[in-house]
Amino acid sequence: MKILVTVGTTRFDSLIKYLDEECIGLGHEITFQIADGKYKPVNFPFFRFNSEINTYYIASDLVICHAGAGTIYKLLELKKKIIIVPNTERVDNHQLDIAEFMAINGYAISINDFSELPEGILSASKSDMRVFEKHDFDKTREIISFCLEDLENK
Repeated sequence: MKILVTVGTTRFDSLIKYLDEECIGLGHEITFQIADGKYKPVNFPFFRFNSEINTYYIASDLVICHAGAGTIYKLLELKKKIIIVPNTERVDNHQLDIAEFMAINGYAISINDFSELPEGILSASKSDMRVFEKHDFDKTREIISFCLEDLENK
């Protein structure tokens, strides 16, 4: 299985290190996107940033990512299997909320403990995630109408 591990623009060394050390011999082709991380994988290829990250997304069977909204929604649009690992090393914990929402609604697998990753990878390889249906949001006319009504009432 081709797996991309991406951390977006924020360092998440503990995730990269864990997977680099624990996935040896499992038969997966793993590539890491490590941002400005200090840990450099020794067992699998890696890169820091790439303006063509979509080519990596498309080529992967599974993407393991932090819980960054931009990354997750792009992967959902591409109908990719996703394992989300919230980066709790960040100052805020908003990533926990995003990961929980995605897992509860069946769009992704959410992992809070690295030791659950091997089982999560196996589970993701055997199951299908719920397909995300993107709905266009264009409320321009309703907003203009509301504003005009408000102006008329003043």
